[in-house]
Amino acid sequence: MNATTNTHEIAVLGAGYTGMMAAIRLARRTRKLNVRITLVNPSERFTERLRMHQVAAGQELADHRIPDLLAGSGVVFHRAAAVALDAAARVVTLDDGAELHYDTLIYALGSHTDTTIVPGADDHAWTLDDPRRARRFSQRLTEIAAAAGTVTVAPLARHAGY
Repeated sequence: MNATTNTHEIAVLGAGYTGMMAAIRLARRTRKLNVRITLVNPSERFTERLRMHQVAAGQELADHRIPDLLAGSGVVFHRAAAVALDAAARVVTLDDGAELHYDTLIYALGSHTDTTIVPGADDHAWTLDDPRRARRFSQRLTEIAAAAGTVTVAPLARHAGY
């Protein structure tokens, strides 16, 4: 508990599926308790990474705004990126200079695809980790189709040790 307010402070870093679901479900479960939940993300737009293949295929996704998705939930949205974490002091420093004190931390910052493991992947593979890259890939697909080229789609295989 925060010593000065007796409010249990929960910080959720990352507003992808995991962070959003955690924040919203926690808000429902703790609505009658003295809890404050703060969701931190650098963008106000909720990015559906699971749908990046649709963006790569030239489709536009719905524009879901995080503040709108959180409306009425009691979750506080803070638009910023975490730049430092002091676990001993239970403080997250944000890129806007704010310090977020917490009693409970949910670290849901996501992942990225490492194309350095397979030789040549850095030069030739496209990953669909973010909407900007997926849009650039969509443009590249149009160029490849115009040149009667081919594309190979390969799922990421995880092996022990990676």
